[in-house]
Parts: sequence; structure tokens; C-alpha cells
Amino acid sequence: MALTQITSAGIKDAEVKTADILDANVTTAKIAADAVDGTKIADDAIDSEHYTDGSIDTAHLADNSVTAAKLADNAIASDA
Repeated sequence: MALTQITSAGIKDAEVKTADILDANVTTAKIAADAVDGTKIADDAIDSEHYTDGSIDTAHLADNSVTAAKLADNAIASDA
């Protein structure tokens, strides 16, 4: 009988190396939830299109990050 499928039970720990994986064979569907952490994300790879709506609030703004140039005309009333 020919072997057509290898299961994880048939693979020894650390036996499969990155070089053994064919190009484009690790897809997002095969990556477990929460398997990629900050150490595996390249610097400057995440930008505003990746933020969850509403995830940036005043606690996440750096001091002096909102300048007069970023405020709309008449956005602040004198009573404020």
C-alpha cells in the first residue's frame, strides 16, 4: 500500500525544517489563531488600514500628536 498521507503522529519533533516546505504551501488558513505575535511582524508592516475601527482612542495618542493643523476650522468653540 502506497503512503498517500503523513499525519503529525508520523513526524518526529523538529523533523520538518523551513527549507522542506514548498513555496506557497503555508496559507493563512493553516496558521493557528494567535500564532503570529509581534516578534514575527516586520517593522512598519502594520498601518492604519489594519487597525480595528475604534481601536485608537485618546489613551493611544502621543502627547502633542494633535496639532492646530489637524483641527478643522471652527472645531473648538470659545467656551471649550
